[in-house]
Amino acid sequence: MLAWACAATRNEVNTPQATKTNDQYPPVIEAGAIRQRAAEEAWRKMLAEFRMPETRPDLEPVLFTPRALPASLAGQINLNPQAGKFGADEAKTALRKFIEHNHAVLTGDERAGVLSLKDLSLVSFSDEGNMYRALYRQMNYPFPLAGNYGELSFALGKTGALLQMSSRLISPLLLSTELPARAKVEAQKVADALVGREFTYTSIAGRPLTYKVSQREEVKVRELVIYPKMEKDQLAIYLAWQVEVGRGTTWMVYVDAMTGKEIEVRQNFAS
Repeated sequence: MLAWACAATRNEVNTPQATKTNDQYPPVIEAGAIRQRAAEEAWRKMLAEFRMPETRPDLEPVLFTPRALPASLAGQINLNPQAGKFGADEAKTALRKFIEHNHAVLTGDERAGVLSLKDLSLVSFSDEGNMYRALYRQMNYPFPLAGNYGELSFALGKTGALLQMSSRLISPLLLSTELPARAKVEAQKVADALVGREFTYTSIAGRPLTYKVSQREEVKVRELVIYPKMEKDQLAIYLAWQVEVGRGTTWMVYVDAMTGKEIEVRQNFAS
């Protein structure tokens, strides 16, 4: 089980670029009763089309996308109504049709054109004996989405029955303002600032330990990503540098590319 890393203080890159941005950054997605009702109505409409009994959806907070398929519906929704051959090609075709027809359910946004297949990439499709698993990744942002956001996953039985479904897609139209197109804080400055950084963690035996970054070679700036973070009743969308820190024992540090502040720290090991 992955654990969150702890630190006594948050670091900030001390550079001229690390200045306060305007009040519109980071863009946010607000939780709202109107959007939630619209998402629930789209869900009810989908169930009605498959002649399923009304079932309360399990929704992601703020996004109002399906977090999981309710257990009572697993295996009840058939994506192969003709009961014909349902090999891998047929399963992929059925999923494409399902995604196109149910974009309002999968994105939590009822507006037309908010999602199309060109916005998704099928990154994995596997035959696991009695089922198929498919994972799609959202591609309509300028940088990769981090933290399992932007993912859409399905499990289908070999007869076409929908077994599992989850969506963490983020409609760009829901953002309160546009994301920045480029970083203000340079990657080199971010890396240099992490030298000397201390991380505290717990051993498997429960003993507190400390790791200090002593050399620049222990810091590797990976890439710019879009980092969504839940903050109270809204989802903040940051442009961030993804930085791997450590040697052997490593952490992934997400640093705001506009301000230089740390957004999140995650362990790459179990403790």
